[in-house]
Amino acid sequence: MKRILAIGLILILTINFYSQQYKGKYEFRGAWVATVANIDWPSRNNITSGNQVKELVVLFDSLKSAGINAVLFQIRTECDAFYESEIEPWSYYLTERQGIAPEPFFDPLEFAIKEAHNHGMELHAWFNPYRASRDIENFKLAETHVVKSHPDWILEFGKYRMLDPGLPAVREHVLKVMSDVLTRYDIDGIHFDDYFYPYTPKVSNEDSLTFARFNRGFTDIDDWRRDNINLLMAQINAVIKAVKPHVKFGISPFGIVRNEYSGTDGFNSFDILYCDPMNWIDNKILDYMNPQIYWEIGHSKADYAKLLHWWAEITKDMHLYIGQYSSRMMAQRYENKGEIGAQINLNRATENVHGSVFFSAKSIGFNWSGMADSMKQSWYKYPALTPPMPWKDSIKPNVPRNLEIEADSLSIIVNWEEPDFAEDGEYASKYIVYKFNVGEKINLDDASKILAIVHSATIYLDDLPSEGSCEFRYVVTALDKLNNESASYAEKVFSME
Repeated sequence: MKRILAIGLILILTINFYSQQYKGKYEFRGAWVATVANIDWPSRNNITSGNQVKELVVLFDSLKSAGINAVLFQIRTECDAFYESEIEPWSYYLTERQGIAPEPFFDPLEFAIKEAHNHGMELHAWFNPYRASRDIENFKLAETHVVKSHPDWILEFGKYRMLDPGLPAVREHVLKVMSDVLTRYDIDGIHFDDYFYPYTPKVSNEDSLTFARFNRGFTDIDDWRRDNINLLMAQINAVIKAVKPHVKFGISPFGIVRNEYSGTDGFNSFDILYCDPMNWIDNKILDYMNPQIYWEIGHSKADYAKLLHWWAEITKDMHLYIGQYSSRMMAQRYENKGEIGAQINLNRATENVHGSVFFSAKSIGFNWSGMADSMKQSWYKYPALTPPMPWKDSIKPNVPRNLEIEADSLSIIVNWEEPDFAEDGEYASKYIVYKFNVGEKINLDDASKILAIVHSATIYLDDLPSEGSCEFRYVVTALDKLNNESASYAEKVFSME
């Protein structure tokens, strides 16, 4: 008992230390923006395009203000599209009728990318790979929807419909959809969620004929099902590397793979969803793993701490971002409002954990139980960059040139010239502006010194003293798409009487 108490005390002290001291510059701070069933955006599928645009701007404003630096934006919910596509129909959740374009027209994905980048946030395009219809009776499908155009590709589970992962034609179709988005849009990542084979009912003999035709030499149907998913994920990784190697690839599996792995007692995704994260790790298929650990620290059947440490131990050669269930734990009826903060701090105290992703964005956008306030004032008080991925790119951009600083009656204006392209031919994509006291040691690892992360070469700072004189040193560095930072910096002292 004394040993348990001592371990608990050490854990509490460690968490408190990280809570008070964290000024790290690199941390993935993501939010899932779910469009299926209008969970996060748009609020309804029958509001005007103008109101949908306004809602997205307000949501992204709130995410940025709370310290989020990456948006996982759902663009394919049920073999549909939240973007202009010649392959799949417009989503019912956007226009109230599947297959009907927004009127007046706008492209939600194109607009979301622009807004995210203007806010200094990454945008990862979130696809559901296999779900075709959550409820076949829910709304009328477009004639171009895959359930109607390719009924031979569909597995049926009551009212639920999904693409058959064992069919080569299905893999080709999903790959085509993903490749279309990859080539036409300036996305920062490709993201898949945890819906592979269905949660319930568990697949039984629905795909037995497919197994007989396309078993690829497998004799165990469960191993074959896992390989169906692994094969598609490997193909997607290969296409990303060939077409746009700076684009990140991540998957968000259910938090429990097998209970014997992590000492849990819950749903087994390895044998039910046929999810095989160990394969993705061993074969270096992903750039980040994003397990959904949706339970509390100390949960009797699925302890967050146990699962966190298991994932941290097995995840190698990629980043590990933890999916956290903020919509439940910050809901009004949930009692322990400190749970999310404790989980963030435990993440930071655990080696090999690189950040968090919250489900879902509305818990931040609507400031449930003061969540956005806690992010601004405590958890994410200082800005952070998404962590670099040296296995994708480690070449640093060149240094910004000719830094100039002036002031008008409202603000301090910092200007610089963009650097020449780096040795890999890549130009700088954004910049960090730091502020130090004159004489203070320049420490670029201290995020509390970051004033802004911007895409343009000019910034207007609300940094004028209310009275008296001031003298500060401003420092500017360049970043590339994967947040490699220039080896040196431009600096200038600004004085004002």
